[in-house]
Amino acid sequence: MSAPKTRSSSYYRWPLIAVMALSLFMLSAIAPTEAAARNFLWRLKSPQGGQAYIMGSIHLAHQGLYPLNKEVMDAFGEANLLVVEINSEDMNPALMARFIQDHGFVSDKPPLPERLAEKTREALKNSGLYEAGMARMAPWLAALTIQVEVLNDQGFRAEYGLDTFFINRAKERKLRILELETLEQQMGMLTEMSAEEADLFLFSTMVEMDELPKVMRNFLGSWQNGDIDAFAEAFFEEYHKYPELKPLLDLIIFRRNQEMAAKIEDLMFQEDGFCFIVVGAGHLVGDRSILAELQSRGWQAEQL
Repeated sequence: MSAPKTRSSSYYRWPLIAVMALSLFMLSAIAPTEAAARNFLWRLKSPQGGQAYIMGSIHLAHQGLYPLNKEVMDAFGEANLLVVEINSEDMNPALMARFIQDHGFVSDKPPLPERLAEKTREALKNSGLYEAGMARMAPWLAALTIQVEVLNDQGFRAEYGLDTFFINRAKERKLRILELETLEQQMGMLTEMSAEEADLFLFSTMVEMDELPKVMRNFLGSWQNGDIDAFAEAFFEEYHKYPELKPLLDLIIFRRNQEMAAKIEDLMFQEDGFCFIVVGAGHLVGDRSILAELQSRGWQAEQL
């Protein structure tokens, strides 16, 4: 395993991919079930009568996810506007590269293992995943590098993500694409981790890494079955396992849910037409989800 290449296109896409992967990592295995015959897709209706669809995305997905079913594609076909967290196909490579250089690497501190808590240092050593290229990485960057590369090795890639799929389809249809967040907002989340949180994030990555490919395969099954209860239970399980990471749950999920719900509401006031909204699936489950936020404001949400 190697560190991100400094001149490759995948390196420049890496920070956003890392943020996407971050909200997917805290999952334990979900057994696919035949019980749910619905989609990770909802029809929204605002108190003023405006309508939209909102879909839970898998940001790092597998080629086997496609083709999507007819109900999903018909819903997208009704839309004349696509709304995503951030347009991953229209990013500033120089800005991302500068962020990684400025915030993801340190030049005036000891090598990474010497900066870690003892249990994290031992877990990293025993994993066999540490390489010299990680020596100057911040712990969160090392954790995310390992996660993304392990998933890539198993065929889970951003190019197969639902965001990318719908962005490309929207371009083919010449639809406008609006964003709920900015690149700066998404990248800035990473630097808000405390040193202790970043260390524990790397530790949890090491001890759970062997299960990650299996977790992601089961995650796909849960998504395809539309089983939101099983998804929610599993999604929050790791935060109970590592309670010290709960501030990250607020940072990465809950705070953003409030902000994105408000942005969706604003868009429905400002935009004419039918919106198709795509956000990470983890933002649509639990009692503090985007759906819950919208329902508290009088919106109706019907899972399809």
